[in-house]
Amino acid sequence: MKKIDQPLFSTNFIFIFLLSFGLAITFSAFFLASPQALLSGMREIIYTPSNLITDYVQVAGVGPTFLNSGLLTLSSLFILRKHRHHFCSLTVSIIMMLAGFSFFGKNIVNSAPIVLGSLIFLKIHHSKRQDLLVMGLLSTCLSPIVSTIYCAPNHFFVSNKLLALIVGLLIGYISLPIFEFFKDHTKELNLYNMGFSAGVIGIIGNLTTRNILAIEMVPHTLSFEHHRSLLYFLIALFTIPILTNFCFCKLSTNYSKYLLDLKKIFRFSLHGFLGVFVALILNVPLSGSLVGAILTFAGFSMYNFKLRYFLFPVLGVLLASQFIYHDTATTNNIVIFLFASTLSPMTRKHGLLAGAFAGFLFSLITRNSQYLTAGINLYHCGFAGGVTVLLLDSIRVLFYRNLRIRFHCERIYLQTIQLEEQLLFRFQLVAETFLFKFNKNKEKQSISERDPNN
Repeated sequence: MKKIDQPLFSTNFIFIFLLSFGLAITFSAFFLASPQALLSGMREIIYTPSNLITDYVQVAGVGPTFLNSGLLTLSSLFILRKHRHHFCSLTVSIIMMLAGFSFFGKNIVNSAPIVLGSLIFLKIHHSKRQDLLVMGLLSTCLSPIVSTIYCAPNHFFVSNKLLALIVGLLIGYISLPIFEFFKDHTKELNLYNMGFSAGVIGIIGNLTTRNILAIEMVPHTLSFEHHRSLLYFLIALFTIPILTNFCFCKLSTNYSKYLLDLKKIFRFSLHGFLGVFVALILNVPLSGSLVGAILTFAGFSMYNFKLRYFLFPVLGVLLASQFIYHDTATTNNIVIFLFASTLSPMTRKHGLLAGAFAGFLFSLITRNSQYLTAGINLYHCGFAGGVTVLLLDSIRVLFYRNLRIRFHCERIYLQTIQLEEQLLFRFQLVAETFLFKFNKNKEKQSISERDPNN
């Protein structure tokens, strides 16, 4: 069969989409605050410890937070473009994650040494792997340790700023090989796997900063004063791709060639609106951390998870919040709710029931393990997801040592998977029947409107 050449629409279109997003969020900062307020706000952002959760909206206001997010987005795009990165759906996920976490924890200063350390690693080892390049950007999830060190008073003969630079370079250098090592152990069942690798580094970093540098992590508060501004921003961000999609369908003659790309952009908007809808229906005001979680959730919807594989881990999270913690309508629970998408690969492989149980366990681990890193690891839910996957996989291996137990477990597992597939097939059949009847009635109505005599 002759191979069909794929158009380069994805690379160019996705780069333009991300560049437009970065420029829009940067320039919108100048409409939200004066230049003097932006400069003073950026200074406050840079000189805050930034450990989880540091809401930059509460620290400096909406304008400086948008400027910080825009600058971090544009600088990341510059690095990817300079290294001839092939822009794809994974790139959207990564950039949205970086932009989202720049609302709480990441800034242009504390991320720079870590990115530079990752680039040094790639240069020394002559690696041109595209996945390691984007993972180098994601290793900035440990940027709070850089801020924590340079914001603390000097205790040694070495300046804390110099020490922060050295620590950032070291973290960036070692994070990529550690990521590669743990990716094999979690069997790619944890979507935010960099968070798991960073969590291991973060535990060591937490012990070091507490015991050697004698730095105490200070808890932070969230700001709900700018709910309306953040809501308008998210509505505009997720509406524009939908409108662009419709305009492209109307104007382009080659719509069928780019159908897959347009579906991904459309999915990005739908998942973004889903995150906003959850916050609104639970009557939880938007904050910097919640906006970051929604952007990450929407971005990764283009990459590696489908909604049905996300819903069952969410069911487990909701059960834990409702019957154990009684905090369903809180910012913390919604963030865990959205980041339960990290377990969607596990749900896809082991079934919906396993996904629900994993979501329940994930919620428990997320809420009770944060003190291990004291907020140094921004991707804490990725760390909790990795622990969940390893724990469940070790239990499976333990049970499978006994051949009789393994036989019964595999039989029950296959029966459960068949039942789930039947239920999903019936649901899909009902949905298709409903859509078919709806379209048929619509066609009849349009025919009757065109021919009034009938």
